[in-house]
Amino acid sequence: MKAFLSLLLVFGLLLASPVTAGPNAYEMRIIRKDILKAYNQLTDMWKEELYFDMYELGQRASRIKLSKGEFAQRMVDLAWKPSNQIEEIKDVKILYRNYATVHVRMQFENKVNPTRVLLKDVIFTAILEGKGWAFDLTKLIRTPYDGKFVDLAAEKKNAELTSQRAEAARLQKIQDEKAAWEQRQRDFKAGKAQPTPEEEERMKLEAEAAEKALAPDTSGDASGDNAAKDTTKPAPTPPPAANP
Repeated sequence: MKAFLSLLLVFGLLLASPVTAGPNAYEMRIIRKDILKAYNQLTDMWKEELYFDMYELGQRASRIKLSKGEFAQRMVDLAWKPSNQIEEIKDVKILYRNYATVHVRMQFENKVNPTRVLLKDVIFTAILEGKGWAFDLTKLIRTPYDGKFVDLAAEKKNAELTSQRAEAARLQKIQDEKAAWEQRQRDFKAGKAQPTPEEEERMKLEAEAAEKALAPDTSGDASGDNAAKDTTKPAPTPPPAANP
């Protein structure tokens, strides 16, 4: 009996593993495509305020909490909806074959005054139920109050600071490597260390480059000589004047 139960447990785990295990690269592409297709359907309905249709894309758990009429009324009561601006899909994180999160930067407009807009980073959870991907309806009725406000000016400033720090770190690394190489060469001259073949090749190339940089430029001298010869050349004799 114990052996039978053990086999049954192993069989159950094998059946469950395709759902819980992480997908491979090919499956990731297919899953991402299907998720984005369902997400675009959801947001298109949202922009058109087709709340009854949106309800059909809701997860079963959220549809138990909210009836279709209650969901539609809560969505109507919201003062904001997605604007017609194309939202920026920042990331689609596929955690399992049946579970993912969609990270979006979305612009919302006021339903009464569409010139009033706000930008937010929102995360939507997507669950594979049956043959389609479904979304949390309770999340939608809290949007845009749920999510993170986006300050583009602050983001730009932070990006500039990050870039400056990265450049400073790059220059410092170059300085440190140069100082270490100079110290290494001093150790060679003092007999404290022996260069590797790669270091010998590097010193040879650096010496050749330095010698080439110090070599006089003869091309300019040749042109100067030609110019000097031209200046010493006698002027042509004018023709004799005709007798009247």
